[in-house]
Amino acid sequence: MRFPQALGLCLLLAAVSGSSPALASDEHPTTRLICTPKALGLVCSTTNIRAAVTAGGEGRSQTLTAAPYPPYIPPRGRVLAGFDVDLTLYASRSEGGRIFLMVDIGGDAHVFDLTDKVEPGRGGIRFLRFSTDRALIAENASVEGGSRLPMHLLLTAQTRAPADTARLDVIEIEVRPR
Repeated sequence: MRFPQALGLCLLLAAVSGSSPALASDEHPTTRLICTPKALGLVCSTTNIRAAVTAGGEGRSQTLTAAPYPPYIPPRGRVLAGFDVDLTLYASRSEGGRIFLMVDIGGDAHVFDLTDKVEPGRGGIRFLRFSTDRALIAENASVEGGSRLPMHLLLTAQTRAPADTARLDVIEIEVRPR
């Protein structure tokens, strides 16, 4: 079924049932990753890349996955060995909260268990720096220059008890070729 027909059918069913349709934007905020060139790399700022569990209910977890492939043109005349990556995060947790982050940039995955690095009740801005050993670039004919940089982010917040909280936000990612 084509999109306009599917949307029309959804609106018709909502009118018949007497309720308004639940659109995705009503339930979840839009996640955005805005990347701009910086020197030979990229700086990506984000909105709503967050995994958070608030107090209430029994032990729970929330996971957010984001997989942007921002346009990227490798430096001419250089063989890419990998990337130097700087991540700016906001992290907080209570005593029973746990927070994890998996980042894959250019085909090299890194896992960070931030639980022991964030004291309970003492959340705030955190900085992670690491280097990748690979520089996978995805070819794409529809992008000027024909390349995209594969990036995958997996954020997880977990709690044990109803009073526990855990939150992890990605604020900015800076990627520089090595």
